[in-house]
Amino acid sequence: MTNSYFKSAWRNLRRNKTFSVLNIAGLAVGIACASLIFLWVEYNVTYDHSIPDLNNIYLIENNQTYGKDMYTFRATPFRVKDALLQQFPGVENASRYSDAGATIALGDKHLSQSGAYVDSAFFKMFGLPLVEGNTNNILNDISQIAISQKLATAYFGNKDAIGKTLLVDNKPYKVSAVYKDFPQNIQFAGKDFFLPFQVNYNENKNWDSWGNNSCGTWVQLNPKANYASVNAQLEKLIKQNDPGNTNVLWLYPLKRLNLYGVFVNGKEDASLGTIQNVKMFSFIALIILIIACINFMNLSTARSEKRAKEIGMRKVLGSTRRDLVGRLLSESLIVAYVAVILAVIVVACVLPLFSSLIGIHLQLNVLAPSHILFLIITGGICGIVAGSYPALYLSSFNPVRALKNQITKNAGNAGIVRKILVVLQFTISVIIIIAVIVVYKQIQFTKNRDLGFKKDNVLYVSVTPNLMKGYPSLKQNILSTNDVSDVSLGSHSPMKMYNNGGGASWEGKSATEDVLVTYVSADADYLKTFGIKLKDGTAFSENPSLDSTNVIINESFAKLMGKAGHVGGKIWWGDDQQQAVTIKAITKDFVYNEMNEMHPAPLLFQNNPSGCNYIFMKLKPTQDLQGTLSRLQKVFRKADASQPFDYHFVDKDFEQKFRQQQFVGSLATIFGALAVFISCLGLLGLSAFMAEQRTKEIGVRKVLGASVKSIVMLLSKDFLKLVLLSCIIAFPLAFWFMHHWLQSYAYRTGISWYIFAVAAVLAMLIAFVTVSSQALRAARTNPVKSLKTE
Repeated sequence: MTNSYFKSAWRNLRRNKTFSVLNIAGLAVGIACASLIFLWVEYNVTYDHSIPDLNNIYLIENNQTYGKDMYTFRATPFRVKDALLQQFPGVENASRYSDAGATIALGDKHLSQSGAYVDSAFFKMFGLPLVEGNTNNILNDISQIAISQKLATAYFGNKDAIGKTLLVDNKPYKVSAVYKDFPQNIQFAGKDFFLPFQVNYNENKNWDSWGNNSCGTWVQLNPKANYASVNAQLEKLIKQNDPGNTNVLWLYPLKRLNLYGVFVNGKEDASLGTIQNVKMFSFIALIILIIACINFMNLSTARSEKRAKEIGMRKVLGSTRRDLVGRLLSESLIVAYVAVILAVIVVACVLPLFSSLIGIHLQLNVLAPSHILFLIITGGICGIVAGSYPALYLSSFNPVRALKNQITKNAGNAGIVRKILVVLQFTISVIIIIAVIVVYKQIQFTKNRDLGFKKDNVLYVSVTPNLMKGYPSLKQNILSTNDVSDVSLGSHSPMKMYNNGGGASWEGKSATEDVLVTYVSADADYLKTFGIKLKDGTAFSENPSLDSTNVIINESFAKLMGKAGHVGGKIWWGDDQQQAVTIKAITKDFVYNEMNEMHPAPLLFQNNPSGCNYIFMKLKPTQDLQGTLSRLQKVFRKADASQPFDYHFVDKDFEQKFRQQQFVGSLATIFGALAVFISCLGLLGLSAFMAEQRTKEIGVRKVLGASVKSIVMLLSKDFLKLVLLSCIIAFPLAFWFMHHWLQSYAYRTGISWYIFAVAAVLAMLIAFVTVSSQALRAARTNPVKSLKTE
């Protein structure tokens, strides 16, 4: 029986080559799109799943209240780790964590690397696989370093790395372990070295208090521990040790961090985070498959007359309706699985390009159980859903009528169903077109906003002790290249101003409400380098000692301070007004950190070059950027030959802020275009079928003097009416969906009327071009050929 089904399916495919190609191509493109989305969803859903004890590892979150708002940070006091191990019976392991960037050297090789400071229990907690070394002996000494397999190969080739010495920022460390390179979908991807946390602690002992949050803390609970009990005890920890401190610590599961780790007012907001995009693109995959299945239904029912005699003959020879439904569904499944095979080939070809676009290295492994299961289920569902209506429709034919080609009664109902499906298909397509336009408009709206500072042509490098010692002469040498207009020192770029805290007071401030203020150390030229304008007051002096008690604040901070927020106003911390600083100037508001915020948070600048981490340089406009960078590299190597010239551009950091939005926009555009393409395949097939059905009518019209234009319009207008109806249905739905989507952005664009007009014109134009191509072909046919059988 199975062999018979295959033969029957193959004969039908060969007999109707054009429609078979359209059917298989539509399904294949739909399944390929769904497969690409599945790979991305799988990447995110399985994030961190390579960690053996994933279910028992938690990150400590820190809820801090400022005014009426509660913020959640991943920073904790140094002391939390020891308290957990000593006072919490359910805690099995704990490790502090702090990101680190360093120059690692061996001989003449100097490379900038990304790593972190961790405690010795870190490797046990996360079960990180080792290539060399022993888990029990990693980072037990402050002179040790653990490096990735990639780093070990870069410095030592194929030789053993254990016991060898590397210079980390000119300090010697012995390699105690080599760990396997992290997969991309894990928290610590890209970390090529780990140093003992004690090194970080020794350099920052002055931060060791319950009121100072300086590092992250990971916790591994005993599998038998009561999470709620440990969490309840943790929430009281800071208050027990610092009664005046209102910060609250709590455990957040690592297994939820990637998908759900966004917090609003101190609690997880499950509607935000990566899960939002996972749901959205999963829905898009489903929609694309539905569109592809609609194509299959439409084309199959449209070709029903071609199989009417076959169905009638089978019924006469004893086939029951159940047998026919089984046969037709089997044929549909065969077509679906042919499409699956073709889709796998398509995915294999486009996956490298797709991975490059989204910045994630995805892999298709057709032998992986999850991938096999996905393809089997997808092919099966598509085959059954797409073939169900054609199977029921064809099997319902009366055998006598079918053998006499008298199936017009049923054909009318099928025509109505086809029209409904076309309307549904293009309603979805119009919604997608509108969504893509709104997403693009939102991205451009944010990217092109007036930031209040100049980000273009500003590059920065990390400060080293040698660079700071000779900074005055270094600055002069940089300017002497004639490639740079301004040079300055700063602790943060406007894209990454994350040093903040509370405790600030001023005249008239409520004693019960704290304010979260961002702090930036800078020199006299920082504002000039970034083109940040002053609203009032004067800039910092070239001599920092003259500004030891002066600060510059932003406009938002000044407004928050009310009457005290003016040049000459005083700000102090705690109750000691004798240590107050004076507001020397107020900057105009500029956007920092969050590009979608309506108003920047309170910000305070201090004239403190010694507290700066970066040298910022404003480049002059040039056509020879590589020449400029080469000359600057020579200047920096002369100042500190032990460090590579590792530079970054501020505008690239700005682009990175939009990576998530651009990712959503790119994927929406790609899959939206493919969904419209699949719809056009179905429309192409239907228009070709309608033109074929009306061949003789067209011949008669041409003989009677009808023009090609009138015939094209005659064949196109019915389809255009359906597309117009689709637009009318789609507009309110699209407005509701996109209005809801825009609410997640504080700084957002509007949904203008012209978006709907553009979408309607595009949909009508796409439909007209698709249909008219077949209509034009039919209209140009010689009427003699059309009528010669009469």
